[in-house]
Amino acid sequence: MKKIPVEELKPGMKFNKPVYIDSNNMFVSANVEINENDIKKLMKWGVTNIETAGLLISAGARFQPKNEINYNHIENSNADNIIRDYENLLKKRKSLIEVHKAACKAMEEIHNAIKNDKIFTTEKLEISLNKIIKLMQGNNNIFLFLYGLDEGKNYLMFHSINVTFYAILIGLALQFSSSKLRELGLGTLLIDAGMAKMPIYITHKQSNLTEQEFNLIKTHPLLGYTALQQLGKVKERISIVSLQHHEQYDGKGYPRGLKGNQINEYSRIASIADCYEAQIVQRSYRKKQLFYHAMKDLLASGVNKFDPVILRTFLSKMSVYPIGSLVQLNDGCIGLVIGSVPEKPLRPIIKLIFDKNQNKITKHIILNLLTETSLFITRALEENEKGINLYEIL
Repeated sequence: MKKIPVEELKPGMKFNKPVYIDSNNMFVSANVEINENDIKKLMKWGVTNIETAGLLISAGARFQPKNEINYNHIENSNADNIIRDYENLLKKRKSLIEVHKAACKAMEEIHNAIKNDKIFTTEKLEISLNKIIKLMQGNNNIFLFLYGLDEGKNYLMFHSINVTFYAILIGLALQFSSSKLRELGLGTLLIDAGMAKMPIYITHKQSNLTEQEFNLIKTHPLLGYTALQQLGKVKERISIVSLQHHEQYDGKGYPRGLKGNQINEYSRIASIADCYEAQIVQRSYRKKQLFYHAMKDLLASGVNKFDPVILRTFLSKMSVYPIGSLVQLNDGCIGLVIGSVPEKPLRPIIKLIFDKNQNKITKHIILNLLTETSLFITRALEENEKGINLYEIL
């Protein structure tokens, strides 16, 4: 079986033997042409290579359709912008850490109030939220520095704050007004308010929950909504995010089994941000997912669970290989994804970390896969595979 990069596929290509996505899944049968939609599906699923034991019997399209973008004119300018944004981003790490710390403190005060059935205000939290929005407006890849922050025992606070960064990313992409961004952000910051009412042994349990414990956890959306309304006097359109963030687009979520647009827009955004963030952090009972695999899982389940328009928006901002992903190239080099062009998600801009001989690169070398057409990504890597500390190489 030989591997063929998805980026090299063209509509009309045909092989004399079946083509496979992997050993268990056939892509197209022998002598069946690959069409444009087939290629788009592979890219949406995050597939980088297909496999076949056959020979190419039709090379496919040899012309550029009139409505196809000519990337040659935009590749260099896009790459320059991505590199410039990344260099500016590195200067903002300290600001993010300070804002995150203040938000965590404000969140902890609210959770303690809810736990003890005491009245609270969101004033301090809103101050932090305004700073989060400002950071995201300055460079929406600032979320990269969330990775590696020491959460200690404050997972619930860290999680809701991190979810807010991803939710604001989506809100900005959807061109929300300032007031809608603030409502969305406050809703996601308070997303797990109901978890403050859960027994500590459950929130810190180091193994899978029993059925009884999971049923108890499933009450937290309603508990949170009630606490926000009664103790915090939080507006309905904000507190509803806590109530609905576990609803699913196909109606199989909880607590009410709402479907489609029955679910509030902020909640539909929050469910995507919540699911993605939960996968990429380490928990006591499971390993964290690679950014790449988390995105693939999100796309795989997204057909049923999430609003497809909002999910596509999130993908367009995060890409198949989200910024911060460690990847290996076909020549053996290893690098860090620092950005990508939405139209070509499998051809990101990479900061090289190791050369093809696995020697660590000390110079600042940027590789543009938009123009380096002979190179392509073969796989995503975990940090521990090469002894890399992602937070140190950013």
